[in-house]
Amino acid sequence: MSTAYVPYAGTAGWSGTDTSKARALDNLHSGNEQTNQENTLEMLKVYRQGLTWRELAELAKIHHGSASGVLSVLHKKGAIIRSNIVRNRCKVYYHPDNAANVVAELHGRKPKPCPHCGNDINA
Repeated sequence: MSTAYVPYAGTAGWSGTDTSKARALDNLHSGNEQTNQENTLEMLKVYRQGLTWRELAELAKIHHGSASGVLSVLHKKGAIIRSNIVRNRCKVYYHPDNAANVVAELHGRKPKPCPHCGNDINA
């Protein structure tokens, strides 16, 4: 991985507050974002049974928002798989090398059909 994935306005995303945005920019400029993404990919390769955000946060000793965020970004970019499996009320993420028999979920909101025309109202 040569650079961090930054699919949200040139960052890995933030919650909307100025402090969250500052953290996202600091993580990007310091290299922490790329390190977190690379470490997560490696951990998912090692943990063949996949990891939830809770498990990743505990293993990597990172904040829950950072764990959830890095998984979301890697999933959005197609670098990892989010399965339909739930463990301890959390979705399980897999490295693609370990996801041969996993039912993958797409990133983003599920389509919500309009009751009148049937078109996706999230689109």
